[in-house]
Amino acid sequence: MTKEISLDTPVLEEGRHPFFIIAPLWLTAFIVSCQLFIVSPLLPIIQDELLNRTPPTDFALGFLGTAYSVVLAFSTLIVGPISDRVGRRRVLVVGTALIAAVLLLHGVAVHYESLLVMRALTGMATGVYSGSMVAFVGDYFPYKRRGWATGWILTGVACGQILGMPAGILLANAYGFQTPFIVFGGLMVLASAMAWWYLPQPNVKYDEVPFSIPAVLRTYATLLQSRGPCAGVVIYFLLFASLGVFLFFFPKWLEEDVGISIQQLALLFVIAGIGIVVGTTSGGVLSDRFGRKPILIFACGALTLVLPFVTFWVRGFTSAAVFTAVILILGAMRTGPIMALLTALTAHTQRGSMMGLAIASGQLGLGVATAAAGWFYEHPGFPYNVLAATIAVVLMAWVVWRLLPEPTEA
Repeated sequence: MTKEISLDTPVLEEGRHPFFIIAPLWLTAFIVSCQLFIVSPLLPIIQDELLNRTPPTDFALGFLGTAYSVVLAFSTLIVGPISDRVGRRRVLVVGTALIAAVLLLHGVAVHYESLLVMRALTGMATGVYSGSMVAFVGDYFPYKRRGWATGWILTGVACGQILGMPAGILLANAYGFQTPFIVFGGLMVLASAMAWWYLPQPNVKYDEVPFSIPAVLRTYATLLQSRGPCAGVVIYFLLFASLGVFLFFFPKWLEEDVGISIQQLALLFVIAGIGIVVGTTSGGVLSDRFGRKPILIFACGALTLVLPFVTFWVRGFTSAAVFTAVILILGAMRTGPIMALLTALTAHTQRGSMMGLAIASGQLGLGVATAAAGWFYEHPGFPYNVLAATIAVVLMAWVVWRLLPEPTEA
């Protein structure tokens, strides 16, 4: 049996509408999701347009995801404890500005090596932002509203699928694969300005211990020795591993094996985005009402029943659309509850470190998974990508059930 833990309850700032808090976070989620997930459908274009003497192999292309994820992991491990000391607002403003700058620099990536460097730098910049965003939600919103808040912020990811991804694919086809990244960089300049203008510094206590490597290592050691935070770290690893090993080459499989055209693929991303909207909003609201663990276990269980049959069921555009919608709804139902739950596993003074550790673990899982995904796809074949993703989902459900506590409000 897992024990319940009680929470401190932040109070919303009077006179400030939640819209002005969620808007810059939503826009950043929109842009970050666009620049991350557009790499996958653009892989054939990237392969053709890079100026290397020999086009990069599928295995090498997998490392575009790995470079992003591994560097993001190290970045968020460093920045999480810093945000515990200087506050989330400063880190969020700096992080969004860095993402904007690096995305604009994608315009100079004309060889595989330079593109690999740009993806790594984007991971670094995103790591500055990511953990602090979730920790900010935990600082600003009371626990009973965090599922709602994270759910709405994560609809930015969905709108990235509905609007940003198809637009990016069309831009890449017309003007080259660098163009979408430059456009997303311009939008991120706006998001950074909104973060500077609208986001307050939450009135919570921060860590007064001076920043040092030994102090950071002690904090992480303490978190990993605690059952709840350690389980949260494992869950984040498995969540992103299941996504990476399946989704990174799913569009390529649809194009090469099923015969989906690039125009149909753009429409599939719209359908996927609608699925994410439904999943994130419903998962967040339902977890506020019924608890985080029941929703997580339900979503993982349903995914386990559906995911293994993708290579049998998907035979054309219609079946691909139905399968994509179902998978994305169930997958997205997990994100809001996980983020809301992780913000409640530690005190305010360690929340940035907790989210940094969790996100680093998730990105490590994504990096390992995308590297493995390239090997699976190139050698045994896509069914092994599906099998690996299913195993990760089953393990995640078990960890949630057996090891993760269900916080309750004091």
